[in-house]
Amino acid sequence: MSFAGRREHLIEFYRAGAPIDDGYTTQPGAPALLGSAWAEVRFGTGQERREAAQESASVPAVFIMLANPVTRSLVPTDTLRFDGADYDISSSVPGRDRSEWQVTATRSA
Repeated sequence: MSFAGRREHLIEFYRAGAPIDDGYTTQPGAPALLGSAWAEVRFGTGQERREAAQESASVPAVFIMLANPVTRSLVPTDTLRFDGADYDISSSVPGRDRSEWQVTATRSA
């Protein structure tokens, strides 16, 4: 059973553009907005937060949203933006039922 009322945070998804080759080096392309979704955000457990803080001050989170073509297409090379910060995606999988999609991501340092 999904609880739409918990999806109170609007997040945006970005995908890197085509690499730019200036003849000397290849630079990553500018990220382009892929889409957005309303999500429930769950931060890691207290233990996970303490371990992350000791390692690199990263903040892990799970974003739970409705499954749709955009959310199902997310891959680890994509990023998401939440609350003014960029998050690196580590996994993108179906939720408890097929109507939900879960993305695990860590705030970029």
